[in-house]
Amino acid sequence: MNIDVIVPAYEAEATIGACLDGLFAAGFTVGDIKVVDDGSRDRTAQIVRSRGIQPICQPNQGAARARNAGAQASRGEILFFVDSDVVVHADARIRLERFFSNHPDHAGLFGSYDDAPPAPPRVSRLRNLLHHHVHQRAAGPASTFWTGCGALRRHDLVKAGGFRTEEQMIEDVGLGLRLARLGRPVMLVPELRCTHLKSWGWRDFAATDYRHRAQPWTRMMRDPANGDLAHALNAGARGKASVIAVGVSLLSLPLALIAPLAGAAMGFLALAGLIGLEWRFLGLVRRRLNWVDVVLAVMMLWVHYLAAGAGYARVRLFG
Repeated sequence: MNIDVIVPAYEAEATIGACLDGLFAAGFTVGDIKVVDDGSRDRTAQIVRSRGIQPICQPNQGAARARNAGAQASRGEILFFVDSDVVVHADARIRLERFFSNHPDHAGLFGSYDDAPPAPPRVSRLRNLLHHHVHQRAAGPASTFWTGCGALRRHDLVKAGGFRTEEQMIEDVGLGLRLARLGRPVMLVPELRCTHLKSWGWRDFAATDYRHRAQPWTRMMRDPANGDLAHALNAGARGKASVIAVGVSLLSLPLALIAPLAGAAMGFLALAGLIGLEWRFLGLVRRRLNWVDVVLAVMMLWVHYLAAGAGYARVRLFG
């Protein structure tokens, strides 16, 4: 089976070497891999060349254009999209070949981050574990797509119009919706795993959730073109309840100035509700890390849902 790998890279000198080494370990060759250097000013291109790959260089235009450029330069019937801060597991190629052989009616599949994120500081490990948790619980048919570690048949990518540059940051989600509208199924296969090397900071992930996730996600939900498929983008009941719990905890602060006991009770119950709703994820943190990280994970979840709720409200109120 002819599989080409497409890796968009921007300022990726810290991770691109490990990314490419992981692809080689999975059985991909130099000729299989297309790295699109999206205007990097660091050593990304040099590191790619040191692995025997000639990068496709373009001015900085964003990941969507980089992926489209990589697809145009490739000849494979299957296109495997991998982020430059991702290391695929050694069985990745085998799993791709098995899936496409066994599912001739599917446009493609995407996988999951694993549960052993290495990047410090602690918030990075927690954030990446949260992604793993979400992926693992969402296995099966999907009306979306994920380019961190996902593959499509070339003809389906072309039929869906490729990645749209106006959908920056969630261009893969938009592509998945268009494939669903075309009746071309995509599956989330959590056994297809990769390690995420991204190092997150508190400000990084809060800004990402607010500006680059919640806001474009909400606009996509409200787009009439998505019709009945918009429900696939809605957060589940647990996520919505977690946003409400965080909102109630915020409201408890002004109440505490007027009625300290009532405000404290309200804040405690809201926080307890958030912990109860996210207990499975917190249990994963306890098993993989420790109790100190569980406490930090509660703080991370609070910020995560605050940013998500604020981003949603921003679009609903102001467009």
